[in-house]
Amino acid sequence: MTVRPVDDDLLADICRSIAQDNYGFLYVSEVSSQIQSEYEAAETGLLNAGSISGSEIKQTLQSIAGQEISELQQLRTGVYYVDPFGAAGGERLTSELTNLFGQRLVVTSETLRSRFNLAIDDIDYFTGELENRDLVSRITAGEQDYFTIGPRLKEHAGEANVDSQLRRQAEHGIISHDKLESVIDVAATTDVIRYLAREGFIIDLSGEYLVRSDIDSYGRYVADEIEYLVEEAFEDSQYVLPTSEVETVIENAIDDHFDVLSRVGRGTADDVRDAVRSALDESLGLVEDRNVVVRSDELADHAAAEAERIKEIVERESDPLPGTPSGYEEAAEDEISNLTPTATPTVNQYIREEIRTEYADLVRSEEFQVES
Repeated sequence: MTVRPVDDDLLADICRSIAQDNYGFLYVSEVSSQIQSEYEAAETGLLNAGSISGSEIKQTLQSIAGQEISELQQLRTGVYYVDPFGAAGGERLTSELTNLFGQRLVVTSETLRSRFNLAIDDIDYFTGELENRDLVSRITAGEQDYFTIGPRLKEHAGEANVDSQLRRQAEHGIISHDKLESVIDVAATTDVIRYLAREGFIIDLSGEYLVRSDIDSYGRYVADEIEYLVEEAFEDSQYVLPTSEVETVIENAIDDHFDVLSRVGRGTADDVRDAVRSALDESLGLVEDRNVVVRSDELADHAAAEAERIKEIVERESDPLPGTPSGYEEAAEDEISNLTPTATPTVNQYIREEIRTEYADLVRSEEFQVES
C-alpha cells in the first residue's frame, strides 16, 4: 500500500494533457493505464508516491475536481472535462471542425460524436460548448437537431461556410437536389433543406435550387440564353430602346425560357432581373443614357455610316458645294431632321442627335477638305 500521498499537481497535469488530446474529455477507464504509465515515469520526489493504482487515480481525480479552482470538471463518474478552448486542444478542435464542415454542409450530432470519439452521454454537453462559442450553429428541424458551421468558425474557415459550399456545388447558380443531398447528412435531408430555404440560403425551384448568394452566376447563365432575343430587339430599333422597354424585353425573354420569376419572392425576382441586366450590359455593351438604353458600339457604327451617307447626298445635291463645315451642317439638317428610323419619338430624337454629332465631326475633321 502506498504510504506517501499521490502528487495531485502531477496527476492533474497528466490528466489535463490527455484530455486536451481528446478535445477536452477524459475517460478514466479508457486511459487509466496511460495515466499510470506517465505518472510512474515522472519524477515525484521523496514526498509523493512514485506509483499509483487505478483506485487512487479515481479517488484523487474526484478530490481535484471538487476543488473550487480546479480545471477538471466531473461530468459523471469516471468522466471529466477540461475546457480545451484557447489551448492547443482548441486549435485541434477548430481545425477538425473546419475539415468536417469542408466536407459536409450540415451534420448530425451523431456525426460529431463519431468524429470526436465521444460517449453518447457527452454529445449534448459537447455541442452546447461548441454552440456557446459560436463554432457551430444549431438547426432545430423536425424532431432532431442538426449543426452547421458557426459564425466564429467562419472567420478563418475559408470555403467551409454554407454559402461557399453551396456555390461550389452549384452550376450556373443552381444546385440539383442530388448534389444538395450529397453535402447533407442523409438523415437530415428533408428538414435541413427546409431550413436552408427558410433561412434564405436556397430557393426551391421544384427539383433544383437557386443558390441565393450565387445569383450573379445565375444571371450570367440566363443572359447567355436570352441574349439573342435582346440583341434582336435592339437591332429592330437601330440599337436604341427606351429604358422601360428594355426592362420589358428582358423580363419577357426570361419568362419565355425560365420559370423562375414567378417562383421566387419579389426581392429575389428583382435581384435576378438586375443580375441578368448587368450581364447583358457587359456582353452587349449596353449603356443607359437619360431615358434610353444604347448598344453604344453598334450605334456609333450606325451613326458614322449615316453621316457618310448624308454627306454624299449633300455633295450630290448641292451646287455649288457648301464652302464651310457649318454650311455642310446646314445643308444636311433637313435630311437629319426627317429621319424616323423607329416608331418611338424619343428613340428617333436620340438617334438623330448621334448622327448629327457624328456628321459635324466628319465635316470638321482635318481629313475633310472643301473643294474650291
